[in-house]
Amino acid sequence: MKHVFLFGIFGWLLSFTLVAQTGIWQWSVPVHNFSTHPKNPESRAYLWIPGQCEQVKAILVAQHNMEEISILEDEAFRQRMAELDVAQIWVCPSFNHGFDFTDGAWETLDGLLADLAEESGYKELSTAPLIAIGHSAAASWPYYLAAYKPERTLACISVSGQWPYHRDRWLCPDIWGERNINKIPCLETMGEYESAHTWSNEGLKERKEHPLLPLSMLACPAEGHFAYTPEKAQYIALYIKKAMHYGHVDPTKEGWLMERWKKNEKPSCIPAPVNQFKGDPAQAFWFFDREMIEATLAYQSRYYDMKPQLVSVSQNGKTVSQQNTHLQVHPAFIPQEDGITFQLTPVFLDTVPGESPRLSNWTDLPVGASIGHAGKAPVLQMITGPVVLVDSVTFRIQWNRGTLWTDKKSDIVFSITHPGDEEYKPAVQQAQMIIPVKNTEGQQQYIKFATLPDIKRGTKYVSLSAVSSCGLPVDFYVESGPAYVDGNRLILTAIPPKTTYPVKVTVIAWQYGKNSDPKIKTAEPVKQTFYIR
Repeated sequence: MKHVFLFGIFGWLLSFTLVAQTGIWQWSVPVHNFSTHPKNPESRAYLWIPGQCEQVKAILVAQHNMEEISILEDEAFRQRMAELDVAQIWVCPSFNHGFDFTDGAWETLDGLLADLAEESGYKELSTAPLIAIGHSAAASWPYYLAAYKPERTLACISVSGQWPYHRDRWLCPDIWGERNINKIPCLETMGEYESAHTWSNEGLKERKEHPLLPLSMLACPAEGHFAYTPEKAQYIALYIKKAMHYGHVDPTKEGWLMERWKKNEKPSCIPAPVNQFKGDPAQAFWFFDREMIEATLAYQSRYYDMKPQLVSVSQNGKTVSQQNTHLQVHPAFIPQEDGITFQLTPVFLDTVPGESPRLSNWTDLPVGASIGHAGKAPVLQMITGPVVLVDSVTFRIQWNRGTLWTDKKSDIVFSITHPGDEEYKPAVQQAQMIIPVKNTEGQQQYIKFATLPDIKRGTKYVSLSAVSSCGLPVDFYVESGPAYVDGNRLILTAIPPKTTYPVKVTVIAWQYGKNSDPKIKTAEPVKQTFYIR
């Protein structure tokens, strides 16, 4: 029965036509940071509004850390946001990672909302309800926004982050005073491979200490700390739908309770409305309604008592060893002759490594123990960074709007995954590669990028023409505007109906050069801007 419902809940999120174009952000503005010492003075705020949206009903706001961009640009997730008339704002790099409202965080956010309202024509952005989302080190800022502006905050979503009232000097400073986030719905997601079965203890403690906190937790079996999944994005979309329907709630009078997830254990009591729950409330999380409960049960009941498997990557025929670091696997950047492609092969591990204690914890096996695996090969999946997957083993550098050309290096974070089979549960392993933003040795090169004239609304595409003085191929990306790059064409997409014209489109031309002989330096990127009138 649970498998039928799993399709029912997640199936309706996949049953529509996927029309959202991944990566479209129609507008962007520079962030005026009110912090006394802003860490990222080059931050930009990017805005996406659904193509048919007449009135924005809520805004999902994220500061860039890692998983946020994968969730926000997920096509199925965006389609769901379009149905709800939810706009998205992504700030990269982050303007105030922890949202220190004693140091200008709210003034900064309020300012960029006003700027985007003016730029886009959607004036309601200045006043619309906010849903804040963050991942890992950036996952506490939603709670700080809610504490400072409860009347403006509709819900908080913490992906693999801390609980609302957790405090530490680096990520969660003790600045709330007497503030609280009573009645503001909060969702915490946590993967099995990041200790979801024990992480819930602190959340339950906070629920007991703050009975008016509507706190939900989604445990994610066979998932880790870094890798987004489409299923998790779909669940978050459903949560946002419920938050918009119910608004602020009193969890002592409304909603349902469900016992927390326990690894390889089935629930010991039946979920029920808060006033009918027969289990121990101190061991239960709160949820909006029956549908949310059933979606959570369907998600959390997967892979019960299945065998673990481990994955990694090999480079030049040798498995990259584990390290006792946050991201564990760190292959070197070894580009091919073109300077921008490199290869890694996803592989299974046949023994439990000892360099990082995590793998023994994930598998419940001692270091050195043999471990089996399912059939078929693992696959690579991007998490964040300036690369794209060309095929099953090949990455290609593709700079994007998140690039800071003033940085010396850029992180590429990806995962190796396997979906499992009837015997083995899914596996996921994060990995990190560091690449230079610019090649600084060799022959200098320059880009000539042909001017882009203004166009009339309704234009389908614009041709892009740029050449390198060294004869190397030039690539492009859209910094902002209702468009995406397809080869040497800029494809224009739907423009929301309340848009203020003219609409600005900014395109960047780049050429990375190469660090093998003959070495060629990275060209200075060239920007062209035009307007849709």
